[in-house]
Amino acid sequence: MAFPFLYLALSFAAGIWLSEAAGTPLTPAVIGLIASVALSWIFHYLKRTRACFVLLLLATAFLGSSVFVSFNDRYEGNALHRLKETSYADFTGVLYRSPSPGLDRDYLYLRIDQMTLGPKEESVTGNLRLSLPHSTEFPGRLDLTTGDRLTVSAQIVPPLEFDNFEEPFSRMYLKTQMLHSLAVTKSPLLVQKIGGGHPLSILRLMSNLRRSFLRKIEENFASPLDPRQLTVEGAVLETLLLGGRGRLSPETTQTLQKTGLFHLFAISGAHIGMISFMLFGLMKVLRLPVRFSYGSLIVLLLLYALLVEGRASVVRAIIMSIAFLLGKLFWKDTHLLNTIGLSGFVILLFNPFQLFDSGFQLTFAATLSIILFYPKIMPYLPGLPLKIGEMFTMSLTAQVGVFPLIATMFNRIIFSGLLLNLLGIPLVAVIMAAGYLFLPLAFLGPVIARPAAAGITFLIRAFMGSTHLLDRFAFFSYRIPTPPAFVVAGYFLFLLLLLLPPRLFKIRRAAMAGFLLFFLLLILYPFPATSRDFKLTFIDVGQGDCVLVEFPGRKKMLIDGGGFPTGTFDVGESVVSPFLWNKGIKKLDYLVLTHPHPDHANGLPAIARNFRVGEFWEAFSPPDDAKYAEFKTSLGDVPQKRTFRGFSRQEEGVRIRVLFPPEGSSPVAPADNDRSLVMRVSFGATAVLLPADIGANAEAEILSFGDEIKSDVFKSPHHGSATSSSEAFLRAVAPDVIVISVGRGNRFGFPQPEILGRYRTAGARVYRTDLHGAVEISSDGKRMSVRTSIQAGTD
Repeated sequence: MAFPFLYLALSFAAGIWLSEAAGTPLTPAVIGLIASVALSWIFHYLKRTRACFVLLLLATAFLGSSVFVSFNDRYEGNALHRLKETSYADFTGVLYRSPSPGLDRDYLYLRIDQMTLGPKEESVTGNLRLSLPHSTEFPGRLDLTTGDRLTVSAQIVPPLEFDNFEEPFSRMYLKTQMLHSLAVTKSPLLVQKIGGGHPLSILRLMSNLRRSFLRKIEENFASPLDPRQLTVEGAVLETLLLGGRGRLSPETTQTLQKTGLFHLFAISGAHIGMISFMLFGLMKVLRLPVRFSYGSLIVLLLLYALLVEGRASVVRAIIMSIAFLLGKLFWKDTHLLNTIGLSGFVILLFNPFQLFDSGFQLTFAATLSIILFYPKIMPYLPGLPLKIGEMFTMSLTAQVGVFPLIATMFNRIIFSGLLLNLLGIPLVAVIMAAGYLFLPLAFLGPVIARPAAAGITFLIRAFMGSTHLLDRFAFFSYRIPTPPAFVVAGYFLFLLLLLLPPRLFKIRRAAMAGFLLFFLLLILYPFPATSRDFKLTFIDVGQGDCVLVEFPGRKKMLIDGGGFPTGTFDVGESVVSPFLWNKGIKKLDYLVLTHPHPDHANGLPAIARNFRVGEFWEAFSPPDDAKYAEFKTSLGDVPQKRTFRGFSRQEEGVRIRVLFPPEGSSPVAPADNDRSLVMRVSFGATAVLLPADIGANAEAEILSFGDEIKSDVFKSPHHGSATSSSEAFLRAVAPDVIVISVGRGNRFGFPQPEILGRYRTAGARVYRTDLHGAVEISSDGKRMSVRTSIQAGTD
């Protein structure tokens, strides 16, 4: 058999996947492993080779299941992972990675062995990521190196999770990174170094080298606005050379993702290939023996892995490269499918959670696709100069393998990468070569470093400029809803059938027709998002508001987009958009902004970029607000309407009435809560009142108008603040269900106990997005039902 390791790796991965999906206990997995191994030996003794190999594959699947369950049980049972303490405690441990700088905070990675809470000291082991927000009181960076022993005063915090009828991404992400818990501290002054590692430790030596290189980048590419930050070009260089993406701006990241060039910024197969090519070329120039060159290259790649500190994508790429080089050292011929199979097996054996990492899946899908299809496509292309044909074929075959995965994981269809890679790959190779020359030369002084930095800046600007060459052509990159599983399965099935031997030309012809059909289904997504009933979903966006209204039929309305006032996390891009895509939504017929506070408005620019919008409603616009201006730019020529009391709209039997603010009124401040847009949405016997963030004064004003406000469902105004939900207003609404859109552990203390007591007195069922996740209200016009993402009791 030419490539047995590929089959073994696939069986091992299948065992991991099935165990995670089915929640298999450890004992049945181990029994299955022992039984299948015993049977395989019996069939081997009987010289039944095929049956023996099938049973070995089954044994490998049980091994994968056993390894996953063992790892998962240890992770879930880890004391640090189970720690729910929210007050400050002292944690002692060793820094196992260099500090990771970011745009608004730095991160420390600690292997904890001791915790002190008040007078109580206990042994707690596990990996902790500490978030260190930038502080004006401490403008510099902590001088820390891998191996340093630290004591930090910090607060355990839950991962940033949003429960919207899907498993939160953060839970598996922490497992793939082998992080047991997250913590935050107020100031770098609460971090104390109490010891250092062994001075000759290879990890410490490489960490010091990394820190020295990073300082040279910071000295020559410092941002003029903040010395702790880098210019755009400096952040790109840091990413390409050292693997740290923390200081890439959101705009740069968004551009790279849109153009399909982001893979060039994750140090992976392409980078390791470039580095190997440069090093091997140097060895050829030096006329070193080939086998000696292979061995030297293995050592250099291992040192490089230590320099970039074993980031998952680097480890994957280097294991694959070393497996290939070892094959070249010990065997004359090395089958690439064996190499990729062995690499995947080793990675999953040491961390089975990696199977669920998007980078792992994309790396192996792209590599496998190149191995399988590159030799079949290349002969049909004409010979082109500068290896353009080879680069195009490499890019095409990689894209074919990851196309449905990118559509599923990132809801994006990308064609631009096929063309932009022809410029991007050579430019990145030149930038990396120039960068690795710059790092040692920078130690000779600014006379040499500054001209070199200027040259690298020019190259990076040329690369970033190339990413915008196709911006005017929207069809080269666009967003789509999450494709159905049968489309992804059909795509891969017919793609693999294309590998059938030429003698089966009729089947191959049918396979090509099937592949084209599923390819079109993937890129066009002709599946309408329809709803039989009237539905209204309070999306879990943390501390903010976002409500999806689904009218019977196909039309949709989104009210507010959530958002955070500070930081780089984009709720609209990372929470609201995926929720809408998972429901198959491509168009929002109505987009509504109740008032331009960050927790309602900051998610809207991403929404406007990612979805077609039919009409935009608001009452007032804030002057001189950068985020709002970005949103209006993203809206483009979408029709916009100012809506005030008295405005109404009928849509598929659903009546929408604006109750507030009255026309002619004006907000006291640019974003006045008491001039929020208040709407009542009704369908048959079901009515929902959405009062945004109004306070008691606005509630009294609404009562004075004498409008019908009695409703079955009431969104708690201002997230359960004591300044809203007056007793008179609550009596007039008389709701059966109250929904509070509020963030977990928010600093405002919402919902406030006084308001919860008032809701209990009113006899309403209370649902909270911090406890229940997303809350969905459904009605056929007669009966109403409530569904929540998390099953929890109501207040």
